[in-house]
Amino acid sequence: MSALALRILACVCMLLDHIGFCFAGRWSFLEPLRWIGRLAFPLYVFLIVNGFRHTSDRLRYALRLALFAVISQVPFALMTHPGTMLGTLNVFVTLLLALLTVWMTDRMRRNRFTKYLSFLPALTVYLVYYFGLLRSDYGAKGVLLAMTFYLFDGNILLQGLGMLVSIYHQYIVSFGFFCLYRLLGRPYAIQPPSAWELTQLFSLLALVPIFFYNGKKGRLPASRGGAKAVQLGFYLFYPLHILALYGLKQLLR
Repeated sequence: MSALALRILACVCMLLDHIGFCFAGRWSFLEPLRWIGRLAFPLYVFLIVNGFRHTSDRLRYALRLALFAVISQVPFALMTHPGTMLGTLNVFVTLLLALLTVWMTDRMRRNRFTKYLSFLPALTVYLVYYFGLLRSDYGAKGVLLAMTFYLFDGNILLQGLGMLVSIYHQYIVSFGFFCLYRLLGRPYAIQPPSAWELTQLFSLLALVPIFFYNGKKGRLPASRGGAKAVQLGFYLFYPLHILALYGLKQLLR
């Protein structure tokens, strides 16, 4: 599969997920759409890391993500928490931080003076999320997934293990606290995963198309303008489809 095919698949899975998010409460038979939607985010993170490796201008890439993070916030807030525009930030913020974390890690790993400290960018961003200093869609999971695809490129087994860690990282941290508290002779309870958290296992299915990724861009329009238009369309799809679903949901109230 080409990068273009992965983008199309990610868009379709995201659309199905958001249809389920908006309307499964009204029509319960739409709930399985959310399971299919679990594939979307890992695919997008994989594409971000892949884009980091192949883009000719990483700064422009980051600025593009930042621009669409701003553009997408109002549509995202309307769909998820209309009472608070900045309560939780949209997924472009998560993808931007994932890109910046990989970028900083990569630079530190290439420098002999900092390569042993290259874990610090990911740890710093993780702690920012863990202590609630920042909230964005998918949160710390995005950074952990990005590091998984960056560090284990081409190794599908390690990528799968990394995805499990990213999905259930909070339980790994809780288990660490559990061991520490037991050593101190103090009680510490670990809450079992909810039914929704267990559905996150469907995310692992994203490894199938990732495994078949052929390293090619895919067939884009021959003209530079046409190729840029297709690229812009993928970015615009996120806020535009959210606005469309939000409008439809209001009409059906």
